[in-house]
Amino acid sequence: MDDASSWAVLHPDLIRLIGWRVLAGDLIDYVRFRAVCPLWRSSTVCPRGRGLVDERFHPRRWVLLPEGRALFPGHSELHGYVRFFNTSTGLSVRARLPLFEEHRVLDSVDGLVLLLQERDGAFRLLHPFTGDIAELPTLTTLVTDFAAKSKQSSSIWDLSDFRKICATSVSVSSDGLITVMILLSMVCRVAFATTSGSDRRRWCVSSWSLSPTWRSVSFQGRLYILQRSTYNSNPQILQIDPPHPHHKEILSPPKLIATCPRKIQPPYHLVQCDTDVLAIGCSDKPKSLHLLVYKLADLILNKCTPVENIGGNVLFANTERSLSVSGRALPTIVGDTIVKIKPKEIHLGEYHLKGGAWLPTTDESSCGFEPSPNNLIHRIFWCHYNW
Repeated sequence: MDDASSWAVLHPDLIRLIGWRVLAGDLIDYVRFRAVCPLWRSSTVCPRGRGLVDERFHPRRWVLLPEGRALFPGHSELHGYVRFFNTSTGLSVRARLPLFEEHRVLDSVDGLVLLLQERDGAFRLLHPFTGDIAELPTLTTLVTDFAAKSKQSSSIWDLSDFRKICATSVSVSSDGLITVMILLSMVCRVAFATTSGSDRRRWCVSSWSLSPTWRSVSFQGRLYILQRSTYNSNPQILQIDPPHPHHKEILSPPKLIATCPRKIQPPYHLVQCDTDVLAIGCSDKPKSLHLLVYKLADLILNKCTPVENIGGNVLFANTERSLSVSGRALPTIVGDTIVKIKPKEIHLGEYHLKGGAWLPTTDESSCGFEPSPNNLIHRIFWCHYNW
């Protein structure tokens, strides 16, 4: 028996086990694995229909990428075409998804896309690779509940104020119930909705509000906030958990989980990097251009030593949203580097953590809001700007 035929007659249980190992790397690799032969396909679980309710199939390594000339996903000139970028391998794929022609992109989390249909205000959560869609309550219910909770007339707010989202989290219960939390930047509240049950008919808005300035990130179904209550106080990191299954209309207030050392100064950033959440800020030394990075796990344990090793990754620290990309996907940038607008300049800079210095940048363009079609660094940096 030759090698090719021996692979074709593997025991189905072994094929299934190998498939799960492949899926742990990337969903697209898993799809290719299932396409090898009929036996491998029949022995493994099909992601279609399970793309949203089974978190193993969430395409976490994929992000939406704008085209050149500030053509962000959903722009009418793209005619439904969308570009995806793999933050681990650097692979870029372009596909036509008709939903993008009639929906506005609000956010993306774990590779899933939160859409809003402008015509009827319907929210939808899309898995872009399986086509699975979760229907969520309409925008009208969100505005109505906000007016009731804040005791303000909804007429004083523009609908666009409720479309500006700075973070989204998605969690799935053991029985397949999807809960979506969104952090509304303009009204400083958190709203949440589920895909089934009595709560499916409306969004619920938090009875509490956040301070006007913060940085946020979604991680493992929760929202994390970095904020400073007063100018002289230490930055604090707060955690917002999804609603309890038995109290689905109540969202508990944020809980303090860590305090940053005072020597970390704004502008702040929060970013997920592999299995960690990182806090980024500037050094408090006068006229210093040094950046500091702390692991949330260390801060929770009161370990206040900044890290210089971030696994060879590159952090894109934007005021809108920060993103971690593997250094393997960006051959022109040294690993363990932060890409951000250089202090006191209008250009993107590259700060190397291990060397503690700003490197000559590979991006000579200014920090204007129009991603260049030929400059991948620029497009990644601004990939969340227009949402």
